[in-house]
Amino acid sequence: MTIRRGFGIEDFDKAFDEFFDELLIDRWKCGTRPNEFEHADVFDHEDSYQVRLAAAGIDPAQLQVEVLGQRLAVRVPVKLGGMLESSFSFTESIDGEASTAKYSEGTLTIILPKKKGRRISLKKS
Repeated sequence: MTIRRGFGIEDFDKAFDEFFDELLIDRWKCGTRPNEFEHADVFDHEDSYQVRLAAAGIDPAQLQVEVLGQRLAVRVPVKLGGMLESSFSFTESIDGEASTAKYSEGTLTIILPKKKGRRISLKKS
């Protein structure tokens, strides 16, 4: 950033914005771009969803996979702080207890069984 004498308010505003962009905003963004893993494939099968994420170079022990309702979130911490995250929303609820994840040769494969509806029988009062 260069500061020169005798510059106008527009120059001051520009210099001020550049200073804070470099000092704060760029540091927050560092290591969190892009906001998803390299590549994802999602398959909708009759009884489950399958998600495949390209995660080459990521330590599988650092991967965090979370299922809640109809949503899947996959996170991994990045070296300079923050988290890299991909999230997916599905039309049907997911059985989180029966869900599985497997990492092999740079690919994370997640199987998300769909929750089955339950029929409720009426009782006589």
